[in-house]
Amino acid sequence: MIICVQRNTSFRFISLLLLLTLPFLALPSFAAETVTTMAALQKAVSEAKPGDVITLADGNYEQGCTLKGKGTSDKPIVVRTQTLGKVGITGPVRIEGSYITLLGVNFTAQGRVHMRGVGLRLSRCSMSNIRSGKWVTVDPRSSKIEVDHCLFEKKENNRELPRNCQLFQFLVRNKGEGHHIHHNHFRDIPRGKGNGFETIQLMTSDNPYNPKGGDCETVIEDNLFERCNGEGEIISMKSSGNIIRRNTFRDCRGSLVLRTGHRNQAVANIFIGGKDTGSGGIRIQGKDQVVANNYFYGLKYGVAMMDGTPDDLYVRVERATIIHNTVVNCPRALRIGMNHPKHPEGTPPSQCVVANNLFVGNPKDKAATIVEYIKGDEPEAWTWAGNVYSGTLGIPPTKGLREGTPALSSTKGPLPLPTRRTPSAKELAPPVKAAAKDMCGQTRSTTPTAGAIQFSDKMTAVKPLTAKQVGPEAK
Repeated sequence: MIICVQRNTSFRFISLLLLLTLPFLALPSFAAETVTTMAALQKAVSEAKPGDVITLADGNYEQGCTLKGKGTSDKPIVVRTQTLGKVGITGPVRIEGSYITLLGVNFTAQGRVHMRGVGLRLSRCSMSNIRSGKWVTVDPRSSKIEVDHCLFEKKENNRELPRNCQLFQFLVRNKGEGHHIHHNHFRDIPRGKGNGFETIQLMTSDNPYNPKGGDCETVIEDNLFERCNGEGEIISMKSSGNIIRRNTFRDCRGSLVLRTGHRNQAVANIFIGGKDTGSGGIRIQGKDQVVANNYFYGLKYGVAMMDGTPDDLYVRVERATIIHNTVVNCPRALRIGMNHPKHPEGTPPSQCVVANNLFVGNPKDKAATIVEYIKGDEPEAWTWAGNVYSGTLGIPPTKGLREGTPALSSTKGPLPLPTRRTPSAKELAPPVKAAAKDMCGQTRSTTPTAGAIQFSDKMTAVKPLTAKQVGPEAK
């Protein structure tokens, strides 16, 4: 989670920390069994009853297995290691059925995981330099899959394989799957040879250009991405109705991309660029997307929008809401009208709301502009309201974009914070539920501070996620 330090720590937060440590302290058990081979593990899971706990003895297992069983939501079948990180599996593992948890495994060599079913969970596991092309895959007929507190690092085979080498690939049908990906650490993912090297791809099965159906309802939250450079899309969202929130992206050569699909929300994420990384923020296409309460620092751009193409390979941006974001020291805060090389003359974004954002230019970059209309194409039927900027605007003066002094302070943490002198958003856009509170959970005043953070006397710091807060050993 993104920590916004307050003066009082709530009992609810303490309880959450305790619950996250339970897997290796006090698992509920109706039956307990220790196994020492993959064959015995496979048999034990197939015969397990809801609530059973099966322990895999410490050691290295040079083959994979298929775990098929039927637990329940309140009594899952739990397969745990004897000691966290002391069990190595070198082969592929398939998990099939309902409510099965695999806990604490260190995957190596050709180790990978495929899941098909409901309520399956991969927790506190690690994968480092696995030789498999795709490390975690999910069948589209699955729902309520959970991947949490895992470490994924050093995907060196990105340098060798030609394409389709996603680290995560969740296939969905936009039927309320409700997957949950949280508190994982992704780091040191090298550049791939071309397309298909996303760190996370959530894709409608059969990969339609413009997915039909309802919402997937997957949540990707509280993950740390460091130096995830596989391709231009760190997270590639190719489905509808999902939430990506409170993640930290640091020194990543790529962007969070709402690629195809509609009604997705990117909320309260932190993006921090590095030296010469070409880091991007959020790139969007599709309809009714929401980008709210995000903080972008030192990137090549904050938010970018694609033009639509005739074949719907890139769906036109329509009715997007870009509200209460902070963009600092980015050569472009907004890039509007990016084109696909095959379709250089696309349809520009339409009917979007850009409101209450704080755009802070870099005075040392003479070529920087706040807004760029690529090829000079203006968006259609837009609403600008309550935005404050410093630096060169880049477009003709526009109502709803007013110049002001950001008056940020860098004395209380790694990211500059608003002060009493930071401008307020004088014009209020239509209410958006995702922006009712700021990125730290503070209620906004009747004259809210422009940007992602509401100034208050109780505000002390905003801290990006660190390695201690995610991964197998996080509490």
